[in-house]
Amino acid sequence: MTETAPPRRALAETELKAGAIGLGSVVMQSIAHIAPAIAILFTVQFNTSLAGVAAPLSYLVAFLIVLVLGIVLGELARHLPSAGGYYTYVSRAVHPRAGFWTAWMFILYSPLVAAPVLTAIGSVVETTLQTRFGITFPWWLFLVLGVALATWVIYRGIELSARTAVVFATAEMAIVALLALWGLLFPGPGGVNAAPFLPGNISSSSGFFLAVMFSIFAFTGWEAAAAVAEESRDPRRNIRLGILGSILILGAFLVLTSWGILIGWGTSDVQTLIESAELPGLVLAQRVWGPVGELVILLALINSAIAGSIAYLTVGTRMWFAMARSGSLPKLLAKVHPVHRTPVNAAILEAVLNLAVGLGLGFAIGPFAAFVFFGIAITFTMVPVYILGNLGAFLFFRRERPQDFNIVLHGILPLVGIVAVLGVGWVSINPLPAPPNDLAVALVVVWALVGVGILVAMRIARREEWLLKAGQLAAEVSVDERLESDRLDHKPN
Repeated sequence: MTETAPPRRALAETELKAGAIGLGSVVMQSIAHIAPAIAILFTVQFNTSLAGVAAPLSYLVAFLIVLVLGIVLGELARHLPSAGGYYTYVSRAVHPRAGFWTAWMFILYSPLVAAPVLTAIGSVVETTLQTRFGITFPWWLFLVLGVALATWVIYRGIELSARTAVVFATAEMAIVALLALWGLLFPGPGGVNAAPFLPGNISSSSGFFLAVMFSIFAFTGWEAAAAVAEESRDPRRNIRLGILGSILILGAFLVLTSWGILIGWGTSDVQTLIESAELPGLVLAQRVWGPVGELVILLALINSAIAGSIAYLTVGTRMWFAMARSGSLPKLLAKVHPVHRTPVNAAILEAVLNLAVGLGLGFAIGPFAAFVFFGIAITFTMVPVYILGNLGAFLFFRRERPQDFNIVLHGILPLVGIVAVLGVGWVSINPLPAPPNDLAVALVVVWALVGVGILVAMRIARREEWLLKAGQLAAEVSVDERLESDRLDHKPN
């Protein structure tokens, strides 16, 4: 009797280590990138200051918006499995120059976000150890050690990065979920109620929608699955499922834990939560679990910062790698380690940039202030990225795969995503955030203009050979198949 061979799963053709990780690791790559413990414990106080008791509702609205964005991106990932993520999608579907500009905006996000995260957690570690135990451990040392550890893990290979993400992200989510559960079991003033989800409790529309924008920042990372497409088994299936799975899991997590923390603190006493000098999660943990509770939450935050940084650097290195491979950045960044199959020079660049940004911002305005400032900047940075991604989905299926075009998935949902992101973004900056965070919006505008300036300079210098490869997949680049010149101008066939 002959034995039937199992069906072969599709692998990406790439210089990276194809087929190294499965669906579970893809999901956890995105979840670790979101850094669940930090996403809730570091945003719930700020969101409550903006939305009042309706803060959990802001997470719910953000979840619905992000879900639409995720469905659309998943459709692109299904047909364009690439380490370049948005860079490849927008280059292919809209225009290579738009793809470069999208990647330029994305630089303010994933490649650099480890810096403010590690400085902020370093500040919490420094304060807690000094106050509770009399131990001096400066925030900048936590930053240096965190960047060093994350760089070493991603250098060693995608399998180690993925295993770390699975273990660390699961642990931190379990700890914070237990804290929220204890908050519901032992509520503060006001008891257990649904007030946080009632629109009538929104005190300010601009404040609420800024909270929604900041909640979208808490979700950012769901698109990180796209960056490991070339290293995933069956990427056309797993990346799409990884994106949607991470959004659904984190949506439930952020909405329910924000509610549990607010109930545990007391919905009739939210002003003291807003004014708390310590993170409300640390204070609540000490109340419901005793002295050991604060230490447990501190460990969850440290865990979250390290796992998140590994995920941030993983995405950043793959973006640099994909851009260098296509020729829009120096080829040096496309170098892959011969044994570990990781973008080694891109990893070094990531480490240097995050140390420079973290130390510079941390010493200039303070580590926690740097986190809030950078968080607002990142959130507004992602507005044009999400818009171009949604536009790209519509154009890709209309032009390249008209036989697969679905009016709901590729027409209505991208439009809903664009309108939602634009609307929430506009309401949240009208009026601008209070100083100095208003400068975060100015930073995004200046950064965007610099990106346009670079494109103009490259056009004047006639250095645009990379345009021919910007939207190609790894296999297309490897055999040097040129995109047709009419694709650059999007002329009909």
